[in-house]
Amino acid sequence: MIPKIIIFIGLPGSGKGTQAKKLIAEFHYGHISTGDLLRALDTDPDGNLHDKEALQTMKSGGMVSNELIYKLAFSEMEKCFSEDRGVVLDGAIRNIDQAKYYQQFFVEKGLESSLRVFDVRIPDDVVFNRIMARIENDKARGKALRADDTPEKIKKRILEQGHELMPPILSYYKDMGVLVDIDGTDTIDGVEKQIRDSLEI
Repeated sequence: MIPKIIIFIGLPGSGKGTQAKKLIAEFHYGHISTGDLLRALDTDPDGNLHDKEALQTMKSGGMVSNELIYKLAFSEMEKCFSEDRGVVLDGAIRNIDQAKYYQQFFVEKGLESSLRVFDVRIPDDVVFNRIMARIENDKARGKALRADDTPEKIKKRILEQGHELMPPILSYYKDMGVLVDIDGTDTIDGVEKQIRDSLEI
C-alpha cells in the first residue's frame, strides 16, 4: 500500500507536477498544489478579500505568506482525509518552517508514519530552458503571463527557491528517513519508474 501522503520537492520545470498527476490519476489521491490553490482563489468571485490581497505579493514576484498557504492546503487535505483519500503535495512546501508545520499537521492527523518525499533533481540550466519554453508556448496560445515571467526573474526564482531554500528542507526529510532522490533528467517514463520502484508498485 502506498503512503497516505506523498510530497514532491523540486524547482519549477523539474517535472514533479507531471509525476504527481500520474499518481493522482491512478490512486485517486487529492492534488495539493500551492499554485493551483492560489489560482483558484484568484478567480473565485466569492474568495476571501484579505486572501486575495495577499496574492498580489506573488504576482509581483514575492513569496506568499505561510499563513495563506496553510489555510488553503490544510483545508483541502482535510476534505481528502475525511473521504479516506491520500494526498499528493506538489510544490506546496517551500521553506523549512513550512516543512515543520506540515509535519505537525500530519502528526495531529496520526499520519506521520505514512509519508514519502521525492526530491526531483535537475540542473539549473535545464530548469531555465524548460520554463522559458513553457512561457513561449503560453505566449503562442495567448495565455496571460505572470509579472515575473522574465529571464532575469526566473533565474532569481531558481536561486531563491532552489539553492537557498531547498537544502534545509531536504536535510529535514533525510533525517526523518523518508526522502528519495529522483533523477529528473531521465525521460518521463524513466522518472515514473524510479518513483514506482521506490513505492514498490
